[in-house]
Amino acid sequence: MTKKRIAIIGCGRIGQRHAAQIASVGILKAVCDIVPEKADKLSAANGCNAYYSIEKLLEVEKELDLISICTPNGLHAIHAIKSLEAGVNVLCEKPLCIKVVDGKKMIEVAAKANKKLFVVKQNRYNPPVEFLKKIITEN
Repeated sequence: MTKKRIAIIGCGRIGQRHAAQIASVGILKAVCDIVPEKADKLSAANGCNAYYSIEKLLEVEKELDLISICTPNGLHAIHAIKSLEAGVNVLCEKPLCIKVVDGKKMIEVAAKANKKLFVVKQNRYNPPVEFLKKIITEN
């Protein structure tokens, strides 16, 4: 099985956490942040390309399998839509978006592009959540 080629949009704390996990499932090909120092630092730490605009990343990186959206919540919709329209699957940090209308648009664009749109739901692995699930499951 070939490793997936992944890019990260948003190089803050969450983007750094995504980068740390990507090595186990794929290859980090590129990172992007409007703050050049953040993109450069994450790029240098992971041996990948740095970009300072999503448009430039999508223009140059033509063989991505997935883009991980780790930007501030209010930017999730626009970044996911641009990525999906470019033909790339999207993993979006929670919340998916701020407005219901944006969520519907994201789902619509994913379907039209025949691409996957995922939302991070890591809390299902938190011990208290697992414990509650066990209690509910066991009645």
